[in-house]
Amino acid sequence: MAASPIHVLRGILRQIKSAPKQSLPSSILKDSQLKASALKQSDANKSSHYANPIQEKVMALYRSSMVVPSAQAESLRKMAHDFHVLKRDLRERGKLHELDGGAEVKLSPKEHTRRAAARAGLLPPELPSLDT
Repeated sequence: MAASPIHVLRGILRQIKSAPKQSLPSSILKDSQLKASALKQSDANKSSHYANPIQEKVMALYRSSMVVPSAQAESLRKMAHDFHVLKRDLRERGKLHELDGGAEVKLSPKEHTRRAAARAGLLPPELPSLDT
């Protein structure tokens, strides 16, 4: 079962807030309030609750979805949920990629081989130690 719309909205806003600041193209920023806040990023905290124009766009879309027909609202909820899951999974993939990066330098060749085999679902044979 999908999460409630407010939980999805909060999750999206949380992910946007922790992401690097971005700006939207002017073609997407149709609302004059959004354009003004995008142009005056230094005054954004004074004029709006959200400093990030993407957060403002998400909130505007959420508020406008309150008055759409139920069939369209359901598709918008599904799209928001899919976006939330995608962002969460991409963030997790990025963390794993960062952790795995440089493994060739940090790990011994034997440990690197063992981990690669484990990722493929294989169990490498135990090799006799060369230390003796």
